[in-house]
Amino acid sequence: MALDPRAEPTHSEPDHPAVTIRALIVGVLGVIVVGIGFPYADLIVQGTRPANTALPFGAIFVFFLLVALINPLPGLLRRKALLSRPELLVVFIMLLVASAVPTWGLVGQVLPIMTGAQYYATPSNRWQQTVVEHLPDWAVPKDQAVVEGFYEGLAPGEPVPWAPWIGPLLAWVVLIAGLYAFTLGVTLLFHSQWNDHEKLVYPLMRLPIEMVNGVGGNRLVPTILSNKLMWIGFLFAFLITSYVGVRHYWHSIPALNLRTNIDIPMQNETIPIRLWFNPSVAAFTYMIHADLAFSLWFFSLFTQIENPLMRMWGIGLGTHEIYGAGTPAISNQTMGAMIVLVLYGCYTARHRIKAVFKAAFDGTPSPDGDADAASPQVTVALLIFGFLLMVGWMHVAGLSIVASVVFVFAMFVTFVALTRATIQGGVPVSRAALIPQSFTTTMLGSRFIGPHGLATLALTFAFAADIRVFMMPFTAHANKLWAEIQGHKRGFVWLFVVSVVICGLLGTWFTIRAGYNEGAVWLSSWLFTGCPQAAARFADEHIQNPQGPGYSKMGFLAVGGAVMWGLTVLHYQIPRWPLHPLGFAIGPTQPVVDLWFSIFLGWFAKWLVLRLGGYRSFRVGVAVLLGVILGQFVASGVWGIIDGITQTTDNMIYVY
Repeated sequence: MALDPRAEPTHSEPDHPAVTIRALIVGVLGVIVVGIGFPYADLIVQGTRPANTALPFGAIFVFFLLVALINPLPGLLRRKALLSRPELLVVFIMLLVASAVPTWGLVGQVLPIMTGAQYYATPSNRWQQTVVEHLPDWAVPKDQAVVEGFYEGLAPGEPVPWAPWIGPLLAWVVLIAGLYAFTLGVTLLFHSQWNDHEKLVYPLMRLPIEMVNGVGGNRLVPTILSNKLMWIGFLFAFLITSYVGVRHYWHSIPALNLRTNIDIPMQNETIPIRLWFNPSVAAFTYMIHADLAFSLWFFSLFTQIENPLMRMWGIGLGTHEIYGAGTPAISNQTMGAMIVLVLYGCYTARHRIKAVFKAAFDGTPSPDGDADAASPQVTVALLIFGFLLMVGWMHVAGLSIVASVVFVFAMFVTFVALTRATIQGGVPVSRAALIPQSFTTTMLGSRFIGPHGLATLALTFAFAADIRVFMMPFTAHANKLWAEIQGHKRGFVWLFVVSVVICGLLGTWFTIRAGYNEGAVWLSSWLFTGCPQAAARFADEHIQNPQGPGYSKMGFLAVGGAVMWGLTVLHYQIPRWPLHPLGFAIGPTQPVVDLWFSIFLGWFAKWLVLRLGGYRSFRVGVAVLLGVILGQFVASGVWGIIDGITQTTDNMIYVY
């Protein structure tokens, strides 16, 4: 591919299975590193989080060690001992999928959500009466001593009480199995539409693909490691990142301030503007379409002005929605845009969807032949099984069938919209504009949902609230990498299952053990304090103040949807229309608000390079910026290891 984003893969690969025994062994070893090493870095070292984005720097760091150091060693003696390009892709797929499980993506949120309402219940907040008593006994540990020991730690020599956790964890396995089956089914269903028909650029996958290109034959290492332009970018980002790491040890050296916040006054309001510089985010933006890059930062700034204006005009619609984007008016407006984005995407993919379901039920050939990562029967089975399992679990827990379906619809919209933000817009970290729980209470009213249903919605905060990391972008990226493999391709779903199961078991074991040994409240102030309290507070407020449907909020949902529809029509009907509709749906979300300046820099750099130097210069920039991403990620991994060896905590280098 020679660092050309428009080029199609032209690799001549042997016609043999990519999922070989040795690739599986190396992949499993990598998954074990993720399952234990990532929670250790997050909870014990408490430094830079290795799996906090859709392209985890921890996974890239481990993979870099493999392709640059470990894989070439046996190749020096015998070239056939080298892992081939398809085998390396299999290994990275396993690393990538596993990274979404052991910390912020799943385990790090499930355990505190299971126990937090009970631990933080006090006579003053009365959560024991309003929330805990409405939680299903089979889904949470009920022994107060077990919960307190987890949060506060045990006395030296006291054994970890594993038995009380087994029942609730098995109950959660059922729900997570449904969630992940549905997630995988969605990305399998839409992959051909996204990759082959819409030709989305998958900017976060440019680096992993380049890290395997050229391996084999007479080459021990990938071509990118011989590119001098890449090493220029690598050195720049490595030095900047390392300077921040060094200063944590020697505070006497001057600070390198990469994040500045300013407030612009507007009568009685202020417009908060973040000027945060993140090299890798600017690099990702450089690789996406210019109109989309412009629209992301433009609509983000537009929303920052819209928020205080709405408060001044008295149309904020109440207090800030938890995890929402700005005022409730903005968060509902943005959710309306996301609904139109996703439904229009389903409409454009309707022929593909119909063909897959037809093939699944009447045995006709797959619409994509053997190119799919799974058969139509598997894809449809995952979708139906996952949907029914999630709805059934939530209904048994106390949420009505109607509310469960509304919640799953909102979750589907949010997940697909944020996944498109990543695979099309290069946004590496996610946050909902309006979480599915808030959408459900808006549409149905908390009075209709009832106390047991609201307590069940609080449990779903474990996977559908603070969703900066969730599985769908990881499976979409894994599908993209799988499509890069030529020859016989079998076993994608099993790779997913193996990676998730191993990493889930290891992450759960490590986190529970760390909680009882160290005290969970000392492991992460957000995961084990802020996160569970937010879920309990959501349920408590709605239970104590039952309301009907939020019709005024529905109005802003409709406004956002109408504007999104108009932008979509203009985008497809008017050549060179400057505003991309995805920017309107994603720009107001918190990560884009935080990172708009880095997105602006990436857009401006691309505009300037193309204007002054043309496409040839643009390709030079791609090589340099791939090095920037790799340098930032490798430096973060190096300093994570240094911090672990020196037992230094709180050396937070790479936030997003």
